[in-house]
Amino acid sequence: MFRPAPISSETRATRRPHASREGFTLIEIMVVIMLIALFAGGATIGLRALTKSRLRQACMTIIAASRYAYDRAIIEGSTTRIALNLDRGTIAIEEAPGFVTLAANDDERRTNSDETDEDHAAVDPWAAAQARLEDTLAPTLGRSPFGPIRGVQGDTLRRYQARPLNDGVRIVRVLTPHENEPRESGTASLYFFPGGLGEHSVVQLAGPSDAVYSVEIDAISGRGKVHNYAFEPDELSDEDVDEVRDPG
Repeated sequence: MFRPAPISSETRATRRPHASREGFTLIEIMVVIMLIALFAGGATIGLRALTKSRLRQACMTIIAASRYAYDRAIIEGSTTRIALNLDRGTIAIEEAPGFVTLAANDDERRTNSDETDEDHAAVDPWAAAQARLEDTLAPTLGRSPFGPIRGVQGDTLRRYQARPLNDGVRIVRVLTPHENEPRESGTASLYFFPGGLGEHSVVQLAGPSDAVYSVEIDAISGRGKVHNYAFEPDELSDEDVDEVRDPG
C-alpha cells in the first residue's frame, strides 16, 4: 500500500510564510485607506492655503497700484487710472495729462465713441469738443487721452504695462461709481485725479477653489482694505479707509 512521504519540519517552516501572505489582512487594508485619506486631506488643505496666498498677493498688488496711481496723480498733476482686464486677468497703470472728466453711463455719446478698451467713461474735454465739431449729427467723446506711464526720458515704463495679477487668480467683478452696474467682463478702470481724489471702488478676486477676496479702495486716501469674502458696499461712498488690512 502506497503511503505519502512524511513532510519534514523544515518543509513546513518554509511553507507557512507563503500561505500567510496570500492576501491583505483587514488591518493592512484599513491602514492603506487611512493613508489615502490623510494624503487627500493634506492636498486639499495645501490647495486652499496656496489659493489664499495667491489671492492675498493679488490683493496687495492692486493696493500697491492704487497707492502709486494716487501719488502720481498728485505729483504729476495728471489723471491716472488702473486698468483691469477681467477676461485676461491683467492689471496696468495708465495716465492722461491734466484733469480728465468721466461721462455718465447714459450719455449717448459713449456708444458712438471709438475707444477700444470698453471703458468709455474717460473724457478729454478738448478731444470731445473736436469730435462735436467734426460730426455734429453723431457727436462722440473722442478717443481716450490715456497712455502708458513714461519715464523722465519719455520712454515707456514696462513694469506698469499690462501683466497678470497672479497665476490662478481671476478678476470676477469690479464696482465703480462711474458705472451703474458691476463690470464682469471687458476692461474696468479705477480713476485717480489731480488734487488727491479717486473713486471709492471694489475689486473682487477668485481663486481655483472658488475662494473670493475683495479689495476696497478709498476715494480720499487711495488706500486699500482687504475683505476675505465677496464684499459689496451698500453704496460707493467716500468714507475713509484708515489702513491696509490683510485678514490672512
